[in-house]
Amino acid sequence: MKRRSYVYMLAGCLLVQAAITGCAGGTSGKEGSGQTAQEGKPAVSNDPVTLSFKMNVGSITSQEGFMTVFGDKIKEKFPYVTPVFVPSDVTLKTILETGQPLDIYYDSFANTPTNVLQNGLQYDLTGLMKQFGYDVSPLEKTSVEAQRQLANGGMYGLPVSIDSVALLYNKGLFNQFGLPYPKINMTMDDLYDVTRKMSRVVDGVNYYGFGTSLGAVLALDPLAPLFVDPAANKGNFSSETFKRAFQSLTGLFRIPNNEYDKTTLTYSAHLKQFSEQRLAMLLGPNALGTRYFADKDKALDWDLTTYPTYKEAANTGPQNAPGYFYVTSNSKFKEAAFQVAAYVTSPEFQKHLARKGYVPALQKPEIVNEFGKEMPFLKDKNVQALFTKNPATIVKLTPYQSIALAEAQTAFNDIQFGGKDVNTVLREADERINQKIAAEQAKSK
Repeated sequence: MKRRSYVYMLAGCLLVQAAITGCAGGTSGKEGSGQTAQEGKPAVSNDPVTLSFKMNVGSITSQEGFMTVFGDKIKEKFPYVTPVFVPSDVTLKTILETGQPLDIYYDSFANTPTNVLQNGLQYDLTGLMKQFGYDVSPLEKTSVEAQRQLANGGMYGLPVSIDSVALLYNKGLFNQFGLPYPKINMTMDDLYDVTRKMSRVVDGVNYYGFGTSLGAVLALDPLAPLFVDPAANKGNFSSETFKRAFQSLTGLFRIPNNEYDKTTLTYSAHLKQFSEQRLAMLLGPNALGTRYFADKDKALDWDLTTYPTYKEAANTGPQNAPGYFYVTSNSKFKEAAFQVAAYVTSPEFQKHLARKGYVPALQKPEIVNEFGKEMPFLKDKNVQALFTKNPATIVKLTPYQSIALAEAQTAFNDIQFGGKDVNTVLREADERINQKIAAEQAKSK
């Protein structure tokens, strides 16, 4: 990065820090409300406030986990804020139907159309960002751009963490068969070559070269295939870009000895095979894959490398999958909630998240260098593969993304087991998607 750009971004970081350390939420200018407006800054309240948090991420499933990662530091920064964790088994539907408070909702970009927009929880933060002088420019750019696109130029959520996809590999199997480990910046052609070499049957045991989470990987592919055309709300599987990405991934499962049956062509089955030393490489979500093996099989010898590149997009990595703090539309304490969300994106808090194995949304070298320091299972791992260089632009989502994702798996099965050609499979998938979208649209009329 050029020195001048670095200075500008550093200034942005300092501006964010100044805004969040000088503000505490509530209303301004009222008697007894705490601080008063000075030098053009909004007055804020230090009155006690309780904020409810719903965390729709797999790594936060308990009160203890929430307090360790988020709650304790929020309370330390804002002593007058009481952070309350909404139990994982309390659904959004229950919260909305019973009128329970919900101030901050933590979820992925992919889930936003279904969980945030369809439930009317979105709230444009633009006004609060202006009010408190909050600057998004230091944050990971594609995660900000995705929100801008989603909110028609506004911002519904602040990016807190960044997931993506990478290639995990089983070092024990590569050592067993005397082959070199997958290299950094490998291409799709390289991936096919390594899969062929590692897929074999020895003493009646099938060793598979490659496995994946098809839906998650295809959705974040560097070619950025659209599942649903957002302009027409029609299936987009027959497009050349989607077809190219789909064929690249599904073709790996037609390599001899890397062919699965219907019971094993699933991500959960591939995770199990990887643990059992029968799968050499696993392409999937970073957070889920790495944490799964940390929890399930601490003795497993594995590492990771970057997502394979395409010839036509040699310098482009996979899309990011950001997690956002959404200040909800029905929060009664939006100013306080916003200041908490802003603090979570500050350098101080982002270092804290990085140490605990969350890829930070603020990707300054001094923050990135802290990554995984409190997570022993990441020691000596190639963690730089978790930080996507030159990520593809995050594709625009529609409310019908979940319909298309389900059809991607059906299309995959049709290719593998139905004996159909790819053009027929993708055309039929588009037809099913369009029928289901039409049915959903009819319900809302």
